[in-house]
Amino acid sequence: MMEYDLARIDYILCGITYPGTLKILPNPGHKTQQKFAVGDKNGVLQCLCIKDEEPIVQFKTLPGKPITSIQVASTNGNHIDKIFAASGHEVKGYTRKGKVFLTIETSVSETITSMCILNSDLVLCSGRTVTFYRDLREIYTYACEDRVLDIAAFSTPNSTRVRLLVLVGNKGAAVVENGELLARTQIPSGPTRLIVPPAHRTAELAVFYGASDGSIGLIQYETDLSSTCLVEGGGLGAVVCVGWYFSNGAHLAVGRHDGSVQLYLVDLDNVNEKPRLKFTYFCGEPITSVCGGSVGTEETELLVSTFSGRVFALRSQRLISGGVALNNMTPEALASRRNKLELEVARLEKQTAAEREKYQRNTRSLNAGMSTPPLLEIQYELTGAMLNGWQEVVITAGVPLDMLFIYCNKKLEVQTDSAAVLSVCPPQGKASEILATVRCQAGTRRIWLQMRAAVDCGPEITEGTQVLVYVLPAGAPRIARLIKLSLPALPQYSQHVDPDRADDRVWCELSLSGGFSVAEMTSWLSEALPGELPRPAVNITFAREHCLLKTILICRYQRGAAIMKSDNVSTIATLKDLLSYCSLKRAIRVDISCDIPEMCCPMLFKSIKDRFLSEYQRKKEFHLKEAIGALDLDINTINNESEPILCEEYLRVWKSADDTKNKLFFNDLVATVDQWYSDWCKLSLYGRDNSSQKIQLKTALQECQVNDIESILTHNDLQIDSNM
Repeated sequence: MMEYDLARIDYILCGITYPGTLKILPNPGHKTQQKFAVGDKNGVLQCLCIKDEEPIVQFKTLPGKPITSIQVASTNGNHIDKIFAASGHEVKGYTRKGKVFLTIETSVSETITSMCILNSDLVLCSGRTVTFYRDLREIYTYACEDRVLDIAAFSTPNSTRVRLLVLVGNKGAAVVENGELLARTQIPSGPTRLIVPPAHRTAELAVFYGASDGSIGLIQYETDLSSTCLVEGGGLGAVVCVGWYFSNGAHLAVGRHDGSVQLYLVDLDNVNEKPRLKFTYFCGEPITSVCGGSVGTEETELLVSTFSGRVFALRSQRLISGGVALNNMTPEALASRRNKLELEVARLEKQTAAEREKYQRNTRSLNAGMSTPPLLEIQYELTGAMLNGWQEVVITAGVPLDMLFIYCNKKLEVQTDSAAVLSVCPPQGKASEILATVRCQAGTRRIWLQMRAAVDCGPEITEGTQVLVYVLPAGAPRIARLIKLSLPALPQYSQHVDPDRADDRVWCELSLSGGFSVAEMTSWLSEALPGELPRPAVNITFAREHCLLKTILICRYQRGAAIMKSDNVSTIATLKDLLSYCSLKRAIRVDISCDIPEMCCPMLFKSIKDRFLSEYQRKKEFHLKEAIGALDLDINTINNESEPILCEEYLRVWKSADDTKNKLFFNDLVATVDQWYSDWCKLSLYGRDNSSQKIQLKTALQECQVNDIESILTHNDLQIDSNM
């Protein structure tokens, strides 16, 4: 939707940037144009202003540790005049002129990922800890069950205490006050970023969030912590950053991992109202920061930074088209600007020629040493599996990509986006190996791959699937960056749920005891489950939900003892094989026992019975529609109501929405139920041969004979055999 005529104008190019490292400084007094500060991975903090469309550096620091977060705040209670930058475990404060007035060596052991400033209070997030400072003194530290993604601070009425809203990596949100947990909730969409409405900071705890599935919602806390989804994800990229843009109302600016920037009109008097999409812009690489202000002109524009370090503005088209900005410049200013550009081009050409000559001279020398190319800046993220079992990895580079080489020593299915060409080489040695190449289009900086282990990779899964991806950038010298991916054995257990939920389920249980530590058990489970697991502690409890079957896996373990519960018998069988292999590889003695209820398979099938029948009907309609399409009938003849050539049922199927094979899950459900029965036989009957029942079950599943399926799963045939 394009209701606003905003166009792009580029300002500067800095180093690789992290989310939340671009801020606009309000100007005090009568001045309208504002300065902005940006920090990059090289540790350089710059403060700039724009004059006559040219960036003017106010101050620039020397390189150092990567800057991971920037905040602007006031130190005297009046206007915002200070810049705070976090790098490593250190926070520095700068004035508008670049003078360091504050340096805090914090006690955190991990890199600071985000921070929040409220009056004289400073809140830092690092790893899974939240550290609260007041007047530069550490007051308390709160440890979360998973890594902290973002945080927002709120002052409480008639009190000096500060309430913190914390986003945690296990898709949870918590309210913390004075180091104590007040409330917490699970948000399935997986919030990643928070932003506070300007009118609600001191009145009530209400905050907008952007989530990893692309959705936008609202978190509120009165007596309980609750969340409301306002905008569905619907295939949009994950939200990386959020900001405010004030022009013709308050707009929520959203920057996404797929390179899109969106503006949503928000009613601040009624924050529960659904935001309205007003503008969308695509730049081709992940957005790391968005914020609104008057930077290049006296009118409001949206300032944006990207992963590769490009900082640009989206401003009104009339301020760019027709040379409006250049027409306001004097001839002397135009001549000066042209001279600067010519000098910059000459300097770059001279520097390039000197570096090329130096490289060629070193290659001819016998004592030149080793030539080491710079490390290719790559960012990648492996997400949990979707409904059909595909896992997606998104690869982002700071330079254009040329090719990707993919290698795996197991059977693997690979897909990629339409902006690349995928070629799979036939196996030469081991039949289970795969080697694939992906050739990218010119200028591609971001590409996604979908991968899943082949169905016939083996009856027992003893470890995750290791995939090697070699990323080659375009240009010279030819270098490659190696990315090692580990596809878990249970990729569809990607949704976090409450482990204490009370459900009427038939639980299968796997018990382990031995000489393993909590860290070792966490490492073993990381071979089975996607995403990050809780950090090692004395006792760990967490739960995951299967995204297609909606079965639950609950893991509880401590040093020397572990209990895994699931209503999915195949999940327990896979964990049994995998944990046995991991303990054997580490030479750790582990006693494993299983408790498998007799009625687990019938209850499992009952939970998916409606889905099974609906998917079978969808499959029949899909094949029927293919058959009608193969008749090559004239569309006008088909739609002729006076002389119909198709019956009403066939006409309804023909006019139904198109379905692709990727959206049909009937074959997946058939394979799943068949695997349930095989695993039940293996775990409950000590490997007794039931090949005839398995053949009957597979036939009944393919033909959707529900009564026969239920009869076999209730083991009636097995009881008859045992009594003979």
